[in-house]
Amino acid sequence: MEKVALEGDRQPMPSLIMTSRELTAEMRRRYSSEPTAQDYLAQLRALTEQKPGFMPR
Repeated sequence: MEKVALEGDRQPMPSLIMTSRELTAEMRRRYSSEPTAQDYLAQLRALTEQKPGFMPR
């Protein structure tokens, strides 16, 4: 039963990653000149450096 719970927790991850990538692309496309968007994208870049392959560059 424990194994089933762990597998269930992992299923949403691909969807979350895909959504994060789509959001990042839209932030770059639509709001790249906005200071808050620049801060958000900088935080994502830092996360990408810590976990390579997680987000697109």
